[in-house]
Amino acid sequence: MNEKIRLKNNVEYPLVIGGTSSTPNTLRLIFRSDEPLENLIAIFLDPANTEQIKTINEDGSTLAVYDGYTVLCNHKAIDDHYMITPEQYDEEGNVTLAAVYGRVALLALSRPAVEAKVEQNRADIDFLAIMTGTDL
Repeated sequence: MNEKIRLKNNVEYPLVIGGTSSTPNTLRLIFRSDEPLENLIAIFLDPANTEQIKTINEDGSTLAVYDGYTVLCNHKAIDDHYMITPEQYDEEGNVTLAAVYGRVALLALSRPAVEAKVEQNRADIDFLAIMTGTDL
């Protein structure tokens, strides 16, 4: 399990097992990082970095693509004791490999609200009207 997320600006973070989940409006990420939460927030607040997020395999091949999740939600946290990999057992139920715990970031992103899109479209239309000399 060496999957990572890759942001549009090519910054990568290693995922934990089950580190991505999405709905049509929300993308939740759980990834390993030693960066302070403030630094991560700054990176994920920039829509240019999050307009496309890919899940990639250790060989660099793309496993999933998440487009348009550009709004960082209120849920932002660091957990210093998150289970990175669960313990493993043999056929008799004996633990063969202990669970590994570590530091992760938990972030949620959403797609922009319809109102925000409408405002952006209006601004684009106004700009084009001014540039072309068109009266609206």
